[in-house]
Amino acid sequence: MRILIIEDEQNSANLLRRMLGSEHEVVGVCASNAEVKAFFAGAAQSEVDLILSDIQLGDGLSFESLCTVPRDIPLVFTTAYDHYAVQAFRFNSIDYLLKPIDRTELQAALTKVGEVRRSYSTTETIARLLDSMNGQSIHYRERFLIPHRADEYLLVPVADVSHLTIRDGVVRLCTLQGATHVLSMSLEEAEHELDPQRFMRVNRQFIVNASAVAKLSTHFLGKMRIHVSAFPNTEIIVGKDKVAAVKRWLDS
Repeated sequence: MRILIIEDEQNSANLLRRMLGSEHEVVGVCASNAEVKAFFAGAAQSEVDLILSDIQLGDGLSFESLCTVPRDIPLVFTTAYDHYAVQAFRFNSIDYLLKPIDRTELQAALTKVGEVRRSYSTTETIARLLDSMNGQSIHYRERFLIPHRADEYLLVPVADVSHLTIRDGVVRLCTLQGATHVLSMSLEEAEHELDPQRFMRVNRQFIVNASAVAKLSTHFLGKMRIHVSAFPNTEIIVGKDKVAAVKRWLDS
């Protein structure tokens, strides 16, 4: 197989090369989202049979660039973190390997890819994998319990969330009703617990609910502004490299 490696740690990339051996051809190693986008901008889809991808790269999560990769190229994720599994399986993912990568597990994943290419549709395979993930169902957060006063807590359903934002190290939850609450968790933790079909991390400061978006408008230098209904004066700016992914998400 012709394999593209997405990995920002040189030692890890070299280890994968050695494990793949001479049976497979490594067509490239990309160390960032920018390099992945550049690779596929200049390479034919037929040049890649499989992608081995880390998730945390120096310029963000690899999901950002993988959104632009042809959907029929199978993926095997190789990462040190298990909490990205739900997001990973939204892609054309065949397996999810935790670092340090075990040679036997990698070979099993490659065999699975071969079986998929010969026998199954990718959708059926992903369904089987999801059913077999530790026998557990996938659940996204449904509500937030927020301290309100000394003796009170508020329950805020995720459906009522407009967006989450961080400023001066403090994460705030903003509702469709125009209220703002301090949230005792990081933006990264919230991102992993929210349904990615409904919520998206559009930049470093904001996670936005698709239902809260009123409109989009162009911004300077190819950027885009997201306007949310309940907070019309809030500027949520999307970088040029993420505009296409945000549009696809909102148009799904």
